[in-house]
Amino acid sequence: MGLPHQLHEDFLAEFKREPLVVARATCDLSGGEGVTWLASEGTTLVCYTRPSGGEFSRADFAIAEASVLKIAEGNSRILLQARFPEKEFELRLLPDEIPSLTKITAFHPLAQSIESVPVPGTLTPQLVCGAALHALVQADGQQAPEELDWIVARFGNLTAFRRGGAWVTRHGFAALLTEANALLSRVQKEGLLFNLVDLGLADNSFSRIERARTEECRVALGISEARYGRAVEVLMARASLNALVEQTPAGPDWLPTNLLCACLLAVIRHRPETSARRVKHLERRLETADAINSGQTYLDQLEVEGMLSMMPQLLNSAQRRCLVLNVLSEAYFQGAPVSEVGVFLGKLREALALPAAEFEADVEIFRTLAERSLFREAGSVPV
Repeated sequence: MGLPHQLHEDFLAEFKREPLVVARATCDLSGGEGVTWLASEGTTLVCYTRPSGGEFSRADFAIAEASVLKIAEGNSRILLQARFPEKEFELRLLPDEIPSLTKITAFHPLAQSIESVPVPGTLTPQLVCGAALHALVQADGQQAPEELDWIVARFGNLTAFRRGGAWVTRHGFAALLTEANALLSRVQKEGLLFNLVDLGLADNSFSRIERARTEECRVALGISEARYGRAVEVLMARASLNALVEQTPAGPDWLPTNLLCACLLAVIRHRPETSARRVKHLERRLETADAINSGQTYLDQLEVEGMLSMMPQLLNSAQRRCLVLNVLSEAYFQGAPVSEVGVFLGKLREALALPAAEFEADVEIFRTLAERSLFREAGSVPV
């Protein structure tokens, strides 16, 4: 089965070749009434989607960036479940589409056994990082979608993760730590350790075996317990979003989660090239879009200065701590923040009367966490 003529011509114009696989879903990309044609040349999943009574639109997704791309069954239909940095969807297809779907999922890097990936002859900081992260993900026997989301967001794809994984699978974690000690700078060693903790918290479950692995890394890399303990405290406090569930002293109209979203949006909007993906990441993390919409309303109606002036009366100490750490995490996610974000951070610190020394100590943790040489070459952009 091939694409309809108009869609086929569009595909050829874009990719200069015939699609390797085509499939037809019996719903639009949102899961509603309609149709979606899927086509791929091996690296990109092209979705031509049309709601019932509407026109076709096109959405392209890099297959290597998917943290979920699998076939499932439900209600006498075959389902293609996909989770990309910019969108998550589930498409319904007829059972005779299984061969085509199998080909699509086989294009994903994780579809092949790690044993089939060539083992790198030499390691780079990126491969050391990918190998250590692979070892941590595999430590508890589970590979959660949230963990793969985390990895894709920082590397841009799963290549370094899988190539590093092939190395550590053959040589072992102890050998990796020996290589890391010889190859990485002091800042890179701390960045690697902090990122292992951060990854461990990605699925909100920093297990005993994950803790043991990060402790093994700490000892081998010669990082002090005090330094490590400070990073763990900061990252766990940032992850404690349950502190924001309680109402503010001002009542139900001012939910702390909404205030958090407003502050994060004030940061995200200054990097328009990645803003859509970062908002989607926030929506997945909070498991709601309502708080994001409310946060945007706060910004629109009060602007930054008005919102910051009200925050000291709206948040208790635990909520302030959680909010500030999440804002710092987002601000430094792509390295040094742009100047407008730096100004916002200063205003936030002053509004909440945070001691300068303590604030700078928190900043330093996130600056180290964002060590760019562990993930990509200078000038590339995380997602």
